[in-house]
Amino acid sequence: MPAMGTTRCDCKELSFLALRSYARRHGITNIEELIRQTGCCTGCGTCRPHLEEFLRTGEVKYGERSFKLPDIDPPEPTDESRS
Repeated sequence: MPAMGTTRCDCKELSFLALRSYARRHGITNIEELIRQTGCCTGCGTCRPHLEEFLRTGEVKYGERSFKLPDIDPPEPTDESRS
């Protein structure tokens, strides 16, 4: 059975969409810097190849199929949503 893809870093509870948005907002252009600033991929590490593929192509793979995730950024949290 082919390995399934993923759309988030489960250990750190960060979606790939949120990570891409963070990288865009902070001018991050490489995965090492994204990992350093967010802590993504530092738990089990299973998500790293999936996140690298997503950041490069905008797609996630499930088995042999690829799916494009929306090219939108989630809204930034407001002071009200943080309380």
